[in-house]
Amino acid sequence: MRAVTLLFLLSFVACDRRQKDITSIQGYGGITSAYIYRENGKEGLLDKNMKVILPAQFDYIEDWQVDNLVRIDSGGERLKGGDVVGYTFKKYGLITIDGKIVSRPKFDDLRVSDNSALVLLDSLYGFIDKQGQWILPPKYKTAYPFYKGTAVVKTNDRFELFNKSGNRIITQTFDTVYHFKNDVAIVGNAKKWGLLNYRGQFILPLGNYGGLGEYNYYHGTFMKNDGKWYLIDTTGNLPIKEGFDQVQTHAEGDIIYAVGSQNGKQVKVRLN
Repeated sequence: MRAVTLLFLLSFVACDRRQKDITSIQGYGGITSAYIYRENGKEGLLDKNMKVILPAQFDYIEDWQVDNLVRIDSGGERLKGGDVVGYTFKKYGLITIDGKIVSRPKFDDLRVSDNSALVLLDSLYGFIDKQGQWILPPKYKTAYPFYKGTAVVKTNDRFELFNKSGNRIITQTFDTVYHFKNDVAIVGNAKKWGLLNYRGQFILPLGNYGGLGEYNYYHGTFMKNDGKWYLIDTTGNLPIKEGFDQVQTHAEGDIIYAVGSQNGKQVKVRLN
């Protein structure tokens, strides 16, 4: 009877210790996707039923997922001191929340976006898919993460746009391409500027504009030669034909407004 009681207590202590070493993996919306467990100094994954789906084998598994992908490492350093808690990666790898290994730790940097990962290997950027296969090999000094199926890379001092099949989506190259925001990027070539969407289509053709503003609430701004600012949406439509002395967009709940001045008068116009 005493042996049975002792065995029960040992089992209880072991279970309790294991429970203390469990951390949930969350994503946007705060939904728990899986659990990290720690065993003998290594980390693995449990599903929502606390069943092992990835045996403990990595030094670190990040407690945050993007597109069901989670970054991992072996050989890095845990930061614990005072109010500082964190982790310094040595090499980046990638797993899925259902326990599949996409890539063991080997990259110098890794950023998940649009069901793919921008990776840095030996000072050059490339892209891998969710199976760990190369979309674009690591040969770029500059690259932006995929956005709705389009990536921006720099080759021989020229910016190019590629899709996930590894093909260019537009033959034209650019001196400058800014990050996509609200589906649109500011692009520049030969001292002319324009607006391009993620499909490689010009929303505003390259020209000598007095200024360009990034897209906020799916509306950008540009200045014509008359010195006035004009709003432009993601289809290239000008929702307000008259120009502004100055203008910005903002939202009140689900309603988007243009707020600024026209001919010295303050105006506020609903855009949706």
